[in-house]
Amino acid sequence: MKIRVELDGRDFIEVECEGEEPSRPGPIKNVSILGCAEFMDMMQKMRKAFGPDIAKWPLPQAEDHSSLLLKEMILRLRGEWVFPYGEDEVCHCRNISTHTIDQAVIAGAHTPEVVTRQTSASTACGTCRPEVQKIIDYRLGRKSA
Repeated sequence: MKIRVELDGRDFIEVECEGEEPSRPGPIKNVSILGCAEFMDMMQKMRKAFGPDIAKWPLPQAEDHSSLLLKEMILRLRGEWVFPYGEDEVCHCRNISTHTIDQAVIAGAHTPEVVTRQTSASTACGTCRPEVQKIIDYRLGRKSA
């Protein structure tokens, strides 16, 4: 099984595991990483400090794209990743996908207002705004209200 986390067109981590069940990936067989200099530097420092097994690395606390991607991968490898929104589309009025909103958050949109400016989500009826906030809160490790 392969697990991949990415900021589209920019950075990614892909881990191949022996297991076939997403909630229990199994031992790591191969890791592929590609990204900007900041991302690659962070990954190199983490490997040097904590060894090759990404699942055993501590969760990063920063809010930059590199840390958010690494945090997702670690949680996925531990079987602890539980994304707060299960539908493919968050904003039904504007047809804005969950993926689009999530990518905006990873790239730095850390408030609903910024997500709205970047994606146009929540610009019609606004009922999806709480879901946008849940995605932001989950990514940044905050408790949702």
